Amino acid sequence: FFFLIFYFYLRRNLSQLERRNILKQRNDQTEQEERREIKQRLTRKLNQRPTVDELRDRKILIRFSDYVEVAKAQDYDRRADKPWTRLSAADKAAIRKELNEYKSNEMEIHASSKHLTRFHRP
Repeated sequence: FFFLIFYFYLRRNLSQLERRNILKQRNDQTEQEERREIKQRLTRKLNQRPTVDELRDRKILIRFSDYVEVAKAQDYDRRADKPWTRLSAADKAAIRKELNEYKSNEMEIHASSKHLTRFHRP
């Protein structure tokens, strides 16, 4: 029973993603065409690279080291600090007000694009 509910839930979400053009229907032919295009693009880029002889002629030296140095790194928390999560509603409203005032008074906007300026709700 749970499996059926989960199955229908997934189907509904997938169809919503397809409708929004987030998830595209794929078939073997389109995948092969995409891979062929990527391969052609990468081959073109590789062919445009200078050869070792051309680099030598232009006196560009490339030297590779035989050794790789490895150092220990300390573990640290990689999650970013999110200070905006600690803002109160009043703080957010003050920021929006200040931004709106800046846009309306100080920011230079061309006359033909003033109607495109977005002001935030107070």
